[in-house]
Amino acid sequence: MLVVMVGGAPGVGKSSAARRLLELAEGGPKLVQWVDVDCLWLHQPWRVDDRTKAMVHANIRAVADHAAQAGVDILVITWVFQSAEMHRLVVGLLPPTATITSIQLHAGRETWQRRFEGDPERRGINEYYQERYASAQTTPADHVIDTDGLTPTDVARRVAEIIALGGDG
Repeated sequence: MLVVMVGGAPGVGKSSAARRLLELAEGGPKLVQWVDVDCLWLHQPWRVDDRTKAMVHANIRAVADHAAQAGVDILVITWVFQSAEMHRLVVGLLPPTATITSIQLHAGRETWQRRFEGDPERRGINEYYQERYASAQTTPADHVIDTDGLTPTDVARRVAEIIALGGDG
């Protein structure tokens, strides 16, 4: 199984690109699954402590293990991946037979701000998001896609090329 870790600043377009990637995979030869780590991390009351970290780690491990057992060809994992340490954390939770690649989505500050503020689910850019933007822009990765001027479908096509998705993608 190929695991593709797609990172980038909050609001850069990871989820939009992942949705389009699944559309490109439709009818193709490879079984592609997408999971957003933020969905594995949803809980209330919100807190980050040993218990909730253990929860998200167990969730990532379970999804990856079950994907491998089910014969998934490509598992796409989206998360901010604001540091190399975040990549290492996820890699440590994956099945030992997984092949892994990382892709960071970059955007210029103006593009990122426009996308972020255009999302009605987001409450606005604060210091936390500014820091995540800056760190995600510098996270080392196997591949970097500059998303300025690209649609989510354009980004998905670039990801598909990198991972040799095949089919109509």
